[in-house]
Amino acid sequence: MNIRGNRILFFSMELLSGIITFAATLLYGDTGLLGMALFFIAMFLIHRMPDERELTLIYKATALETSILGAIMAIIYLKFPAYNWFHGFISFGLITRGLIGLFIFTKE
Repeated sequence: MNIRGNRILFFSMELLSGIITFAATLLYGDTGLLGMALFFIAMFLIHRMPDERELTLIYKATALETSILGAIMAIIYLKFPAYNWFHGFISFGLITRGLIGLFIFTKE
């Protein structure tokens, strides 16, 4: 298995990092943002310049993530006003992009 350029591994690490960041920010507040370190390590170890097909799929995942993240942030604003917006944006952004990226790259 090739680690460099493996998009499925990258998006699964992004999903895992988002879940860890969400749980850590609930428990530890701003210090819990250190859960994003797993995402940055994965980006450093796995990421390489994508070809045209991969780039198109990554753009597709990012566009879908943006629309879903907007809906999630609206729900947080309306139903959970005491929750920190920044923590929600970071953690749910990682989770949704990880899920959508996994779905897109396993389907293709």
